[in-house]
Amino acid sequence: MDGSELAVLGVLPVDESVYRALLRCPGITAEDLRPTLGLDEHDFQLALKRLDMQGMVHIGANGEAFPVDPGIGVGKLAEQRIRALQDEQREILSTSHSLVRQVLHWQGQEGVHEEVETLEGAGLVYERMGELAYFARQELLAMQPSLTLTPECAAMARESDLRCLRRGVTVRALVHRSALRDPVAAGHYRELVEHGAEFRVLDGSFERVLIFDRGTAVVQSAPDAPDQRALLIRQEGLVKTLRSFFDRSWAHAVDAVPLLGGGTERDRLEEFQLKVLQIMARTDKDEAGARELGVSVRTYRGHVARLLHRLNAATRFQAALLARDKGWI
Repeated sequence: MDGSELAVLGVLPVDESVYRALLRCPGITAEDLRPTLGLDEHDFQLALKRLDMQGMVHIGANGEAFPVDPGIGVGKLAEQRIRALQDEQREILSTSHSLVRQVLHWQGQEGVHEEVETLEGAGLVYERMGELAYFARQELLAMQPSLTLTPECAAMARESDLRCLRRGVTVRALVHRSALRDPVAAGHYRELVEHGAEFRVLDGSFERVLIFDRGTAVVQSAPDAPDQRALLIRQEGLVKTLRSFFDRSWAHAVDAVPLLGGGTERDRLEEFQLKVLQIMARTDKDEAGARELGVSVRTYRGHVARLLHRLNAATRFQAALLARDKGWI
């Protein structure tokens, strides 16, 4: 049981220290245990009360505390946390639909309509999204509920997204889990991940939303024909609300990379990422690495961070050693 795991399940650090001490010293009295933890009587009793409410300890008739077996107590906490996350995700997804309805309502209000533009027809929708992506300089956020991608749509999105990534724009996308079973969509997502994009999976029904540089958003307004009609939003309050909704959804989504599959682990490393690994093995200077690859320092650092995460490495040197052990470099 890792020292950080219980915090994820809602157990306070002080409570965890009490629980661990009870596990290490079964049968120890509170009077003997409390001084070893450096806690006063009030804080110690509060910790026991919280642990009792969470099902981690049993308090006897005389006030003695008995720790619950970790396999049982932690398991129950994990189930409770999962249920809470599922409830919150359902709430998030229901909010998605109401957000679009609010945007449509606000569009008719005086003073707002100038900052909310209706785009009619697939040609105009894709043209405006392409323009916004072309001029993006910091960040592109996307919520893509489509379960499949046509080859034409994937090719169009690929060109726009890769252009953003090469400029060092952060690209994060929430996609529907079913999309990962579509060969065209999965291949598209894998390629973008290799170039630095981040993808997470969201279940349930949600709307199509694109947010560019925190200042402009495109929202699907016709669920039955998403490519035919959309709203282009520049109103600061509305965009801020959509951004907050995206961040909340992102925090509760699942990393899509392990679900994408596709070849051996090294096969999924593209040539560019292998070069980054080779440079990391030679130097820890970001400027030198970025200059050698012909990319911005920000883009280079993004690739380094993702490789460290992928290798579960704490430092670049450790990452290089692990990559050698795996036969990647």
